[in-house]
Amino acid sequence: MPPRTPYTHDTLSLAVQAVLSEEHTVPSAASAYDIPQRTLRKHVSKAKSGVNTNDVTMGPSPLLPRMFEDDLATWVLVMARDGHPVGCREIKQKATQMLQRVHGIQHLPSLSTGWYSRFLGRHPDLKILKAQVLTKSRNSVDSTTIVEFVHQLAHSASLVNMDPTRIFNMDETSFSPSKKSKKVVVHKSTTSVHAEESTASTHVTIVACVGADGRKLPPLFVLPGQRVSTATCDSLTIPGAAVTTSEKGWTNSFICRKWLSMLDANIPSRTQRPILLIMDGCSSHFSEFIYAEAKALNILLQFLPANATHLLQPLDVTVFRPFKQAIRHAVADSIWNDVPTNINKQRAVAIACDVWANSTSTAAIQNGFVCTGLCPLSLDKMMYRLSLFKPSALPSNELDDSWVQEIDMVRGEVRDKDLRKPQVKTSKKSSKKTLKVGGMFITSAYNELLQAQAAAKPKRKKKKTGQGEVALPVAPSDGNVVVECVV
Repeated sequence: MPPRTPYTHDTLSLAVQAVLSEEHTVPSAASAYDIPQRTLRKHVSKAKSGVNTNDVTMGPSPLLPRMFEDDLATWVLVMARDGHPVGCREIKQKATQMLQRVHGIQHLPSLSTGWYSRFLGRHPDLKILKAQVLTKSRNSVDSTTIVEFVHQLAHSASLVNMDPTRIFNMDETSFSPSKKSKKVVVHKSTTSVHAEESTASTHVTIVACVGADGRKLPPLFVLPGQRVSTATCDSLTIPGAAVTTSEKGWTNSFICRKWLSMLDANIPSRTQRPILLIMDGCSSHFSEFIYAEAKALNILLQFLPANATHLLQPLDVTVFRPFKQAIRHAVADSIWNDVPTNINKQRAVAIACDVWANSTSTAAIQNGFVCTGLCPLSLDKMMYRLSLFKPSALPSNELDDSWVQEIDMVRGEVRDKDLRKPQVKTSKKSSKKTLKVGGMFITSAYNELLQAQAAAKPKRKKKKTGQGEVALPVAPSDGNVVVECVV
């Protein structure tokens, strides 16, 4: 590691300019700028001879020339801008490929992590962040979609006079008692440590609803199967909470319709009607029966834009994460009293009720509506939320697209062959061949035999149009190709 100096390149440049302009002598400039006289004399001499001292660094020169490192840094920024951020492995891999091409040496060993650290140090405009995984559909939400939703929400909210006591958000989540491993403290001689994991014996869906004024309504628990034990019902410690069943423990349109009656029963009669219910566009949330039930109960339904719950749903943004974290803490604390690590339906309902009642704060609920821009209505906050999940805009001086053009033969070859962006994937219609298993064990040899038999089988010839038949043009469903249909 090169020694650290008390001065910067800018300070050194100022000292050199001060000596060249005869404002200071070398000893006085060295004292004023805290630079060794020997170093300053060397840079002054180089400046007088026309050598650019800004590119001079202490220690040995980097393996990759500076201009190629600049191209590599620009490629890193372009990849991040286009939604394909790269990390240590990809950067070292590309740098190794560039070295092989620049020096004409094949099979070079991969660059080390030390080179990667020094590369980041030479490019202070780069930094390390943890990338948030986002599906392509969620990343497709744009500002036009947000603006259209704001107009719809403004109309719906005006029907309830923008009153926080009349605006609610509903969503489902699952009971998640376990998570990835965490750091723990053990004896210094221990090489590995294992922790018992508490798992739920079955899937449990929790239907939660909160109000813009910070209130939390009693939850609904959906369990798989057809029957529920009385002990599970006794675990409903929150007044007004309920439990029901479905085939696999997921909600459906029937449960959602019945839940609307539960919502209406848990809202005080003094709350003016209609009320506004904001929820996502899950298929179980809308049907003609749900619309009829909501109309009968004087409930206005407002659906969030598709794939935008991570942006605009208060429960997803500020409530569910601390709620699940509190569940995991409650499960971890229970090991001191309960020996079994398997969590049955009764215990899951009891833990969820206790956490929902005692650990879900009013401030978190209110903050969820505020920061998502739902109540009070704010387009600026929605756009800010959208910007958090979009690539950050880069200064023009930090990102120059001229890197895709050839400067000279070698540099252009490196850019064109090594520093390429991923090709745009096009959807192709794949014709997959399948085999009917029927309980058999299909080996690769048997598969080859079936493929050979299929290839040897003569193809069926198309039936020709006879004299007494009339060929009529028929447009298929896509409307782009006309085929003949024999009548």
